[in-house]
Amino acid sequence: SSLPAGCSPLAPAGLRRPPGRMAQVVRVLPPLPQTERGAFCTINTDAPGDRVLYCSGTNVIWRAVGPLVAGQHGEKPDDVFCWKGHTKRTTCAAMSPNSQWVVSGDVTGAVRVWGAKGDNVLKNEYRLWDGAVKDASWSGDSTRIVAAGDGKETRAVAMIWDTGSKTGEVVGHVKQVNSISFRSQRPFRVVTGGEDMLVIFHQGPPFKFAKQHTGHTNFVNSVRYSPDGNYVISAGSDSKVVLYEGKEGDLIKEFDKPEGITGSLWAAAWSPDSNRIVTAGGDKKIRIWDREGGAQVAEASVGAGALEDMQVGVAWPTAGRVVSVCLDGRLMFWDVAADGALKLAATTEGTQGPLHSVASDRGTEVLLQGGGDGFVVISSPEAPPMKAKVGKGVQHLLAHSPGYAGAAREAWVFALDDKARRLSLETGEFEATVDIKEFVVGASWLDAEETRVIAATSKQSFVSVGPDGVLWSKPNAVPRRPTASACSPAKGLFAVALERPDATVGGVQSSQFDIHLFGISDAGSVDGIAPSGLLQEHRHEISAMKFSPSGEFLASADSGNKILVWAVEGGAAKLAISEWVHHTARVTCLDWFADGRNVVSGSIDQHVIVWSVDDPKKRITVSQAHKGGVTSVAACGAKRFA
Repeated sequence: SSLPAGCSPLAPAGLRRPPGRMAQVVRVLPPLPQTERGAFCTINTDAPGDRVLYCSGTNVIWRAVGPLVAGQHGEKPDDVFCWKGHTKRTTCAAMSPNSQWVVSGDVTGAVRVWGAKGDNVLKNEYRLWDGAVKDASWSGDSTRIVAAGDGKETRAVAMIWDTGSKTGEVVGHVKQVNSISFRSQRPFRVVTGGEDMLVIFHQGPPFKFAKQHTGHTNFVNSVRYSPDGNYVISAGSDSKVVLYEGKEGDLIKEFDKPEGITGSLWAAAWSPDSNRIVTAGGDKKIRIWDREGGAQVAEASVGAGALEDMQVGVAWPTAGRVVSVCLDGRLMFWDVAADGALKLAATTEGTQGPLHSVASDRGTEVLLQGGGDGFVVISSPEAPPMKAKVGKGVQHLLAHSPGYAGAAREAWVFALDDKARRLSLETGEFEATVDIKEFVVGASWLDAEETRVIAATSKQSFVSVGPDGVLWSKPNAVPRRPTASACSPAKGLFAVALERPDATVGGVQSSQFDIHLFGISDAGSVDGIAPSGLLQEHRHEISAMKFSPSGEFLASADSGNKILVWAVEGGAAKLAISEWVHHTARVTCLDWFADGRNVVSGSIDQHVIVWSVDDPKKRITVSQAHKGGVTSVAACGAKRFA
């Protein structure tokens, strides 16, 4: 199985299966770092520079750098790991220099320390304050942690990693502390920078206020000690880069501003030899600065200068490699020459935030994924992924089936702007946009050639869409709002599930959730679709439906935990299987494999289950497949699913 919205390859203990039946993760497409306009994004690497760490949702993710630079499509499940121990959105993460432990923080002020090896067990949890933790890092000997953020009274701490014992007070700021860094050489020091425009040095342990600097005229977004401990750099929203002496905290100089620099410097990092600094800027540029000369020595512009090209995070793990983060979450890997010149080596594409839909083009094994960030990513097993910008949240994706004989490799994208877009899988470009003007609840292929789409809308209409526009529409086609739909060109049937009626019986609200069947005699005409049957077995709202490839079966799932399978004959259907009740919550999605004998389903109970119509009592369960629930599944050929 491939898990586009998930993170970690599932260990064998994560699979519950009858004897002789199993599932194995073969590919993982993790989300990109979670970013926010007007804010920095914290990324880090392990000490050798082999793994990049970042936060996404409530998770902490690390990925091997090597495969990403060599080609993202070559990334293996073992190259990706996701830690799911936080319950609220994570904000920062850092691995200890000895690569044994990770510290991560979230928006509630909680810091968790957990293992970077083995079972990745939680070692300790510390609640520091009520606001977000904005930054955290380790001492060089991996025994101390410093953290900073948005507390009311306490805004920064230094503590022993395994006991949480505070080692003095990191004080002096009156607003949110954005960044904190630890000097690992003796005598130890801590430096902080915040939204009060101050850079403050602390001596210790026990740590106490030593001195402050007021040279910045806007938020200080990043402060970092050099690896040798001799210097500190600060960068802020005033486009300034300032250098300080590391031991006493004295001001050395403010770097010369290069011509044309604008906007915030969101992040800064030192080169491993402590001679240069890299910054990530809101002007869509990565800049290399020379410490001794106090000036910029190189810069690189990202993309075409669009909003999503803004650079909001950066790390310098090895002498020849810089990693940066774009506002849209892209990870960019840069080669750094001896003179500081930057050359883009690789870009890692993907999506941010929850995914709403995944689809598989059965003829090419191309995967499509889309969600609330308004992008669709096209992932091929043979080539780097492509990304298409929709601009609004993606709700449905429709790709071609194994029986498609056409030449065009394309898919349809349905978004929250009530538009359908035809997407080329070869170029990653939209070839047509159709304004449906109504929210699409579900969409399926209408004809066997798969050139026309039929959609059921929230306003009770049916709409047929062709390559370049709406072919026909049928207003008020059903009496209530649809909740799911499915179409079988092979059987000439269109199935639409409806909300329950508003009426009550004996003072009790109706539990009648109907599936209306419509026969299709002419796909090219609004008059070619007519009612042909009614199915009334569900007692909860129907959330997903799908016909098997041949149209022999219709599977329907509801918001309880039930999946029903109907045997289709002529223009009617009769119940064939009713015992698939092993999900424990709303079933959100399902799909048929190419053989038409097996079904895969997903639920908000976080599980994915594969069922067989030939042996209804047996199943394969992938437990805890997705934290927060499964939103979409797609069969990929005969024996794989995403």
